[in-house]
Amino acid sequence: MFILVPWKPIVLVLGLLSALILVSYFGSALINGKDPFAVTSGNWQHATAQRKGGQSAVSHKSAPKAPAATTR
Repeated sequence: MFILVPWKPIVLVLGLLSALILVSYFGSALINGKDPFAVTSGNWQHATAQRKGGQSAVSHKSAPKAPAATTR
């Protein structure tokens, strides 16, 4: 026995929902004054590179310094 599923209404409803999500995203971005196509300028550092207290993985005090350049 076959179970018949009316695919056309399901596809129409999913298409309308996805269109509403896209329209609401673009509308929200434009209302907030942001460019909806721009890449966010968030913090792109890897999670393991950050430590508790906001310190980076390499401390500035223990980082090796480059040798001083001598001028002749």
